[in-house]
Amino acid sequence: MKLFSWLALVIVFTLIILVCLSVGTVKTKFLEVILAIFDRSSRYRNIVWNLRLPRVLMALVAGASLATAGASFQGLLRNPLVDPYLLGVSSGASFGAVLSIYLATVSSFQYLYRLPLLSFVFAMFASLSAMFLARRNGTIPIVELVLSGVMVSVLFSSATITLLMLFRRNITHAYVWLFGSLSGVGWEDLISPSVSFAIFFFVAMGLSNQLNAMAIGEIEAKMSGVNIELVKVIVYVLGSFATASVVSNTGVIGFVGLITPHMARRVFGNDHRVLFVSSAIIGSIFLCVCDAIARTIVSPTEMPIGVITAFVGVPVMLVLLKKGEQNDRNITE
Repeated sequence: MKLFSWLALVIVFTLIILVCLSVGTVKTKFLEVILAIFDRSSRYRNIVWNLRLPRVLMALVAGASLATAGASFQGLLRNPLVDPYLLGVSSGASFGAVLSIYLATVSSFQYLYRLPLLSFVFAMFASLSAMFLARRNGTIPIVELVLSGVMVSVLFSSATITLLMLFRRNITHAYVWLFGSLSGVGWEDLISPSVSFAIFFFVAMGLSNQLNAMAIGEIEAKMSGVNIELVKVIVYVLGSFATASVVSNTGVIGFVGLITPHMARRVFGNDHRVLFVSSAIIGSIFLCVCDAIARTIVSPTEMPIGVITAFVGVPVMLVLLKKGEQNDRNITE
């Protein structure tokens, strides 16, 4: 059964990539897409290679990063409602992005709003601030970490609203960024998210046994020889780093890190070694599909991708919760 599920997931993953490369203002057939990637003389070469392929790859990397971070944070904090954005990463990134737009508006440095530097810096600052505030006597209690993340998130969200109220020009651009967009993504934009995801993914896979032990309970994990505080710091910092790299390039995209780990658990179980891989693939598929919808549903303009992930994610999450409730009833009976 698991083998069939993996095979189906890989087939769906491949087909989704081809479909997403085919849809757009100029519709392209699957065969023409493949030829455009490998044949320089193809008339669709520029559209597929320079416009669609970097965007699809960014959707795949961003979806995998957010999903893996969500799976690791949910396991680390033993809370199924935790996602990478709950701990202040998105609010910090949003503040940094809006601040860069504001600086470009009030000063002569018009190139500032094109750089994701401030977004990344404030995303990491927010996540590290939450971890610092939660630290107690050399340990990081789970409840305090979540509460600190919420407080930091509210603080930076308020600061972002303040900045939006201070200026009116480019406010549309700011709002679009706050709901996420993959528009205008180029090959150079893929470097930072791809490298940060690769580092985080392989480290998380290496710590999967420790996370499996911590999912049972911290006391049991300590008895098994797990350095739980070190694992918390590594997973939290690298997960925040990967999320910040994505958010600073794409804007805030919600629900990916929340629902895709739940989808993966339903099919492949709770073992983090399997969960990380399946969550990454499902997250890639989910975000790639949402991006295709975002750029075609109101063509030739496009919707912010965060709006699409919310519209798709809420019903999916409700279905997953209902199925979980029915399973709990069956077990009880």
